[in-house]
Amino acid sequence: MSVEDRVLKLEGFAADVREMTRVLTELIRRHDERLTERELHAAEQESATDNLTVKLEALVDAQIRTEDSLQRLTTKVDRLAGASGSSESEPKR
Repeated sequence: MSVEDRVLKLEGFAADVREMTRVLTELIRRHDERLTERELHAAEQESATDNLTVKLEALVDAQIRTEDSLQRLTTKVDRLAGASGSSESEPKR
């Protein structure tokens, strides 16, 4: 193999290395873009989950307050019904 053949072979090898470097650089760039998109999506999902948690906690709190109010009203109605029932049994004057 002559020196010229070796030089041509090395030049071909160098061209291949440059092309592989370009391809790998592009793959890394695309990979970084996808990772960034996934990180953004994960952050959006976390924010949405936090938002839903806050809303669910508010609904649970509202339900508890509604049940407490209903219980107080039921007690008052029972008391009034009991008072009304005992006054009906008394003779009218």
